[in-house]
Amino acid sequence: MFSVVTVPVLMLVLAANAKDAEVVSSKLCASQDYDAASKDCAAGKGLEGSNVTVSEGSALMLLSSIKADTDRDIYHVWIADGKSGAKVMVFEALTKTSRDADQTELDWLKERKIEGAQVIVKLPVAASKAYRTRSSKTFGPKSTGEWSVQIYDSGTTPIREVKFTVTK
Repeated sequence: MFSVVTVPVLMLVLAANAKDAEVVSSKLCASQDYDAASKDCAAGKGLEGSNVTVSEGSALMLLSSIKADTDRDIYHVWIADGKSGAKVMVFEALTKTSRDADQTELDWLKERKIEGAQVIVKLPVAASKAYRTRSSKTFGPKSTGEWSVQIYDSGTTPIREVKFTVTK
């Protein structure tokens, strides 16, 4: 009797600890270097490594490949480190619409202890071993400094973070 109860309880615990989605790969790419046909950066144009720097006025894309067992949403959160208090925008990729973040989304950021968020991009992901997604941000005046993009599934901890610097 003991072993019959133990197995379902163990399976429940393992299922509760399973990740919703997993990042297979991610990289930054200057928007002008994105190749729509291959859904990737043009050959040799990916911005990788720990010292990625882009200039004010440029546009940058985060390309991510997501492994998911079921259809779901993931989020790319573009964060300006040390610049909290700015208005947060939300971009819904499915409807291709932008709007100000509502209180629910601001609470979502607070629950994850995210400060300095500038844009939340909501991306639908189909069940796949490597579903490709992308989001982009253009850096205007006063965007200089340290930035990051955090990728989230339904959990409260980022499943990937990519850092870079915006210079004048």
